[in-house]
Amino acid sequence: MGKSIVFKGSPRKQNFFKICIVGDSGAGKTTILHQYLSGKFKSKAEITIGSNFFVKYLKLPEVKNLITLQVWDLAGQDYFKWVRYSFYKSAKGIIYVFDLTRKNTLERLENWKEEVEGQIGSCPSLLVGNKTDLINPQAQIILKEDIKNYCQSLGTRAYFETSAKIGTNIDDVFYRIATDMYEYYKE
Repeated sequence: MGKSIVFKGSPRKQNFFKICIVGDSGAGKTTILHQYLSGKFKSKAEITIGSNFFVKYLKLPEVKNLITLQVWDLAGQDYFKWVRYSFYKSAKGIIYVFDLTRKNTLERLENWKEEVEGQIGSCPSLLVGNKTDLINPQAQIILKEDIKNYCQSLGTRAYFETSAKIGTNIDDVFYRIATDMYEYYKE
C-alpha cells in the first residue's frame, strides 16, 4: 500500500467520495481521523456530538485526477442514532471501527451494518480494529477467527489493525478505501 499525498487548495478536476467512519463511542474513530489528517495523536479527543467531517485530497498512482475524500466522523452513542441517518446520504464508502480491547464494540458492528445499509444500501467497506498499542499478544481479548467471521458477515473488503496513537496502518486504511471506491464507482 502507498502513502496518500495531501494537496492544498482545491484541484480543478477530481473524483469525490464521501466516507462515513462508524462504530461505538470510544473505539477511536476521531483519533484515527486526527492521525490521518495531521499525523499526530490527539490524546484528549472529545466525544463527537452528532458528526464532524474533514476533507483530504490524495493522488492514487493509477488515477489521473485527484481523489477528494470527505470523511464523516459519526457519533457512536445510541442516542445519536436518529441524527446519523441524514449523514449517511451520498456516502460511497464505510469504515467500521472497533476497539481491540473491548469485544462488545466488535459484536455491535452488526447493528451498525443494519443502520448503514438501511440508509444507503451496500457499498465498499473496511473493518478496522483500533488500539493495537494496548494489546498484549499473549492475552488476546478478541480471537483472529472471530474477526475473520465479522469481516465475512459485514461484507468488508479488507481488515486492518491500527493504532491511532502511533499511526500504525492509518494511511493504509484510507488508501485502500479510496482505491476500492474508485474501482467500484469508476465510469
